[in-house]
Amino acid sequence: MELRLLGPVEVWSGGRQVPLGGGKPRALLAALLLDARRVVTVERLIEAVWQDDPPATARGVLQTYVASLRRAFADAGLPGVIVSHRVGYSAEVPPEALDKDVFELLVERGRRAARDGGHREAGGAFREALALWRGPALGGVGDDFLRVEAARLEELRLGVMEERIAADLAAGLDDGLIDELTELVAAHPARERLRRDLMVALYRAGRQADALAVYQRGRRVLVEELGIEPGPELRAAHQSVLRSDPALLGTATAPPPRQLPSPPPDFTARDAEVAELRDRLTRPDAVPVCVIFGPGGVGKSALALRAAHEIAHVYPDGQLHVELRGTTEAPATPLEVLGRLLRELEPGTSPPGTLEECAARYRTLLADRRKLVVLDDAATERQVRPLLPGARGCGVIVTSRNRLAGLAGAAVLDLGLLPDQDGLRLLGQVAGDDRVAGDPEAARRVVRQCGGLPLALRIAGARLASRRQWSVARLADRLADEQRRLDELAVGDQEVRAGIALSYDLLPPEARAALRRLGLLGLPYFPVWVSAAAMETGLDEAERVLDHLVDASLASVVDTDATGRTRYRLHDLIRLFARERAQAEEPEPERTAVVRRVLGGWLWLVELLSEAVPTGAIPMRATLGLARPVDAEVARMALADPHGWFRGEEEALIVAVELAAAMDLDDIAVELAAALSSVAFEGSQYVFDNPFAAWHRTHEAALAVARRTDNALGEATLLAGLGHLYYERDHYAESREYLSQALSLFRSARDARGEAATLAALGAACREQGYLPEALHFLGRASRLWTGLADPAALAHVTRLAGSVHLERGDYPAAWADLTAALALYEEAGSRRGEGLTVRTMSLYHRARGEHARSQELAERALAVFRELGDRLMEAYCMRSLAKTRTRLGRFDVARRDLTEALAVTRTLNDRWGEACTLRTLGELDLAEGRLYQARSRLTESLALWETLRATLFRARTLRDLAGVHEALGEDVAAKTARTEAMEIFRLHEAREYRELGG
Repeated sequence: MELRLLGPVEVWSGGRQVPLGGGKPRALLAALLLDARRVVTVERLIEAVWQDDPPATARGVLQTYVASLRRAFADAGLPGVIVSHRVGYSAEVPPEALDKDVFELLVERGRRAARDGGHREAGGAFREALALWRGPALGGVGDDFLRVEAARLEELRLGVMEERIAADLAAGLDDGLIDELTELVAAHPARERLRRDLMVALYRAGRQADALAVYQRGRRVLVEELGIEPGPELRAAHQSVLRSDPALLGTATAPPPRQLPSPPPDFTARDAEVAELRDRLTRPDAVPVCVIFGPGGVGKSALALRAAHEIAHVYPDGQLHVELRGTTEAPATPLEVLGRLLRELEPGTSPPGTLEECAARYRTLLADRRKLVVLDDAATERQVRPLLPGARGCGVIVTSRNRLAGLAGAAVLDLGLLPDQDGLRLLGQVAGDDRVAGDPEAARRVVRQCGGLPLALRIAGARLASRRQWSVARLADRLADEQRRLDELAVGDQEVRAGIALSYDLLPPEARAALRRLGLLGLPYFPVWVSAAAMETGLDEAERVLDHLVDASLASVVDTDATGRTRYRLHDLIRLFARERAQAEEPEPERTAVVRRVLGGWLWLVELLSEAVPTGAIPMRATLGLARPVDAEVARMALADPHGWFRGEEEALIVAVELAAAMDLDDIAVELAAALSSVAFEGSQYVFDNPFAAWHRTHEAALAVARRTDNALGEATLLAGLGHLYYERDHYAESREYLSQALSLFRSARDARGEAATLAALGAACREQGYLPEALHFLGRASRLWTGLADPAALAHVTRLAGSVHLERGDYPAAWADLTAALALYEEAGSRRGEGLTVRTMSLYHRARGEHARSQELAERALAVFRELGDRLMEAYCMRSLAKTRTRLGRFDVARRDLTEALAVTRTLNDRWGEACTLRTLGELDLAEGRLYQARSRLTESLALWETLRATLFRARTLRDLAGVHEALGEDVAAKTARTEAMEIFRLHEAREYRELGG
């Protein structure tokens, strides 16, 4: 929509003129637009349309005109322009749609620029404003209508024309002004300002006599026609011409510099960063020096240029752009840069000879100016400091791959990688939005493979744009191969590898070596001690070297680890570059040694923490002595928070095992994977966020290399570990399958310890599924082996499991003998957790014999042990045992409270076996209290879990309880079916319940 008053009154929409009717509707619209966005009363509109002679029906006719104008606007797709109010109407139009408003905005911009000394910019704004005029203002609404307003606008136009000419003279743009001013003076002979400017233009052209003649003609006009003498400005100009005043020549200044290159046309996102720069460089109270730092290719220069262009109007004295070549072999020196800047600021002069003199002259020239200086690709603070203006009126943007933290008072913007959504937008802008929209999942893969690095995304997009036959998925597949990803990310003279190499080549030797070795490790993130181990140096020296990498934007800080030290990461593309350099520059023996040192450090810490927080698990075999001690401070802090340490290191530990396996380092891969599995659980507390996934990845990687290198013992250890993994996940059949494979390999290798540990694990898996004779078979063989190995803790573990199996079979003497022996062995070994487990089983023994008081006492004792150890799951198990005993004692309220809490814990820890047990016990409690329907619901839920776990003996016990509920509810058929199935299972497993029920 365009509404025009500066000429004939017209309205345009979509390139077509809107029909407005005759002169009176146009006069009505003009009156509304002259006071746009304000209410104009009906009386004022009547006066504007009919002046002093309105008809008696003026109000009605005015409404008709309003209606016709509204129809015309609506037909042109412009509804809502004229709005009714209680006393009149208003024209609701945006300022940018009305030429009068635009004219006034441009004039104000020109005047502001003129006040700030930006005469060229002022002249441009005035020209743009005057170009809006198409003839006399308010044309087409009658010769005598709104004469006052039209005259005011015409006077404003002439005044702006005078200001434009003054700005051109101030800027030294004299060419062409003489002809223009001659015509204007002839048309307006009494306007002294125009006559003065004509005299100045003539004088500058060497026509002093003509300038004096112009003055004389003007004086004659003023005296003869108006009876007045020329004003002081015109008389002063006359005197200046008479005495040839040099000031009339003005300052022959060069136009202010406008050196900013254009930002990339595909510049995407970064709205928050642009806004921050704009705010910092335009706030009166801000120190206008901003440093943008980040890795190569992250878009520092593009951001600087985009922000600089947006705020250029705030710096009317020009914008300077300097390439400092900080990432080249020959960075620009401050003296070289200042020499160039001074020659541009003072044409025809020679800069001083020393750096100090040049810097002082530079600051002097900028002292009263408002210039923006962009220093691109800075190397160091020493290079930048002499180039900073001393005045607050000048703004500075510095880009660098280094942090430049030593620039006091500068605002530092750490430019990060693009989020996925912004990365997709950039990829679409370069490759074509249709390509990205056609396969968004493949496009997201490309963004992730480029790591959100704008340079990499532009290159990827350019490759797609130049290869229309490629699908986005094809490029994603090519980038998926890490060995060739950097080869793929190159097009024309743009190459990610070359960009990283610029920063790499400028590093000191020790920092280059650290980057290579960290790239070789391929870790997602790493603590300081890993770098120290890779470099065979101390923590402080390693941290100093890492600071070099951070300052060069080749590494970034992630957070602080559980040891209180900073953790770092390498961007994926930098990591791939570093790995390439390691393979090219590091000999193979050194690469192997680096991996062994780092993984040996992890192994030492894992074994240390395993000793500090024993789980009760039996190690499959003795260690091979591959662990390498790390700094005592790291060990101390890890011991202070084992869970936090493990969870912080989880992904790095997995990658480390996979790296060792890929390098065929089978011994350290097997050792670390086995060590991790031994501490994947501390009692019930997972030390990894996702222990099963983590454990599976490390074991599968280590198992593959063990088989590839014919490491039979390593293979056996890992198979046993996988068996334990499936045991913990309640997949007992799969557990027994892996354990059986491991058992065969341990026997073939004559490894008695591995064989004994595997037999014990097989006995535990059989017990969980109710295979009680088989469980006693495996546990008995394990017991004989452990007796010969003189390991009281391991023998106690096997003996306690055997006691629990005897208890489930109803063999009370054998059960008590094993449990008392296990307790003594645990006490000898100093295992508090083992003591707690045994005492809890003893509580079950007394409850099975109906000795409820003694059962409750032992259950409370076991509960105290696990609370002392902080083992939440075993606390829950003890609470369930207590609740069951208390149910038998008639203490229903306390029992229900304990069971509710125990159920919540098992569900939180995803322990389905414990959840099934607790649900069954809640069902028993409901039955005891006569809550038959609730009991049926609880027991049915428990039964479903036992079926999933394939724990047939526990399923049978639940069926037996459910049969009692069915009987109480009169569901005789269901009761008989449940009881019959339970009896058959008890018989098959030789369980004590078979005899107790009369079998």
